[in-house]
Amino acid sequence: DWYAHEVFTKTSKLSEQIFPITLDIDNPRWEAGLKRLQKANVDLADAKKHGRKFAQLGASIRAGLAFVELFTIPSKKHAVPAKTRLEPAY
Repeated sequence: DWYAHEVFTKTSKLSEQIFPITLDIDNPRWEAGLKRLQKANVDLADAKKHGRKFAQLGASIRAGLAFVELFTIPSKKHAVPAKTRLEPAY
């Protein structure tokens, strides 16, 4: 979890140098949504492995809902620097 968050943080810092919006990875819904999506995907893989069609459907629906929840988190808006040059974010 820590490493994944670190990757998202550094990627967001880099994107701020080029794009006028970035994901709001500090929003409490972000981490909770990612955890729900991961759990749904693990359950989906297990259901497929054991041939449980209804469990696959349920896990797929949960994954879809988690994705929609992540998609509805408002983005952060900011000004793009006048001079765009990618600089390391680490």
